[in-house]
Amino acid sequence: MRRRHSQLGFAGSIHFITTVTEVRGSVFVESSECKKILESFEVFRNKFELVCCGYVLMPDHLHAVLVQPNDGSHVSDAIGGFKRATSLKCKPARYPDTPLWRDNFDDVPVPGVEAAKTKLRYMLANPVRAGLVERPEEYEWSSAPEYYGGKSGIVTVTILSQ
Repeated sequence: MRRRHSQLGFAGSIHFITTVTEVRGSVFVESSECKKILESFEVFRNKFELVCCGYVLMPDHLHAVLVQPNDGSHVSDAIGGFKRATSLKCKPARYPDTPLWRDNFDDVPVPGVEAAKTKLRYMLANPVRAGLVERPEEYEWSSAPEYYGGKSGIVTVTILSQ
């Protein structure tokens, strides 16, 4: 289920996605858990032919800036499928009786490339603000290493020029 905005599904629409775990705190802390989540995210990005301009997987949420390349499917369908697929396959064993994700997720339309760049700077700085790293490019579970250091991650990213 989406929150905030009606479903946008036109070619070139830019979306700022946030999905949060049911348990707040340190859900994604093990490298193997983070890797599984991002590999699944890449599968759904490919399946729905989405362009990912950036992402960050934090210990209890995922942010992404996505562009829909065609009019056929919706970004929210991809995120819903991703959440369903990962809800059992990627759930940490220490939370056996709790759903992995909250039912809702935010799908916020972004009005253009400059606004997308602002969203990217915000989300790529999340690990620094959370005290996980000193510089964004040090955080392995985001597109920051690709933006700031040229090192590719698990998810294929189309870089927006800074």
